[in-house]
Amino acid sequence: MQPSDLARFHPDALFPPSAELRQAIAIVSDRDPDFQKIEAEVGPLLVRSWPLGFAALIRIIIGQQLSSQAAQAIFQRLVLQNELTPETLQTANEAQLKQVGLSRAKIATCQCLAAAVSAGQLNLEELRSLPDAAAIEQLTQIKGIGPWTAEVYLLFCLNRLSSFPAADLALQTGYQLLKQQTNRPTRKELLAATDALDPYRGAVAHLLWHYYRHRVRK
Repeated sequence: MQPSDLARFHPDALFPPSAELRQAIAIVSDRDPDFQKIEAEVGPLLVRSWPLGFAALIRIIIGQQLSSQAAQAIFQRLVLQNELTPETLQTANEAQLKQVGLSRAKIATCQCLAAAVSAGQLNLEELRSLPDAAAIEQLTQIKGIGPWTAEVYLLFCLNRLSSFPAADLALQTGYQLLKQQTNRPTRKELLAATDALDPYRGAVAHLLWHYYRHRVRK
């Protein structure tokens, strides 16, 4: 993406589901009819779809444990400050990166990622051809990139409908509301509860985020 395109990149932009996602939703709803209730209750599904590559992965890192609004504000300041490439980010001044709102830990993660991409240790394009587990293993070799970041990248940028970031609090809360449970499930509990929906749990994630947006963030 060019700098002007990056400035307009907004992770909260929502799009109609693809035909592939619709097929996955039909399978999920057949296996667990509770998921049929979501669109009936809160309206037609709209989903996030992000561009493949370095900039989108940086945006996901920025979004770790931040609201979408705060993360996007930081991202926009970052891309307006300089061209967002592995080379420029790797050599960027730490004080300048702090000025846009990045924490020291996220600066370290972003620069580790930039160094790995620049050195050819991580080829983001090659992730397209790797199975989920292998792609996640490649991504999580970067210090500061954990399973959640890798799983979100696979789902949003590679459109892997088998990817399910079960540690996501919004997904856990959405499932709690859908199933009318007293307690929010843990990552382990959510994975176990949705095991029968594998390998279509990316569709589950999109549905639960949609439900959460309308039930909690309305």
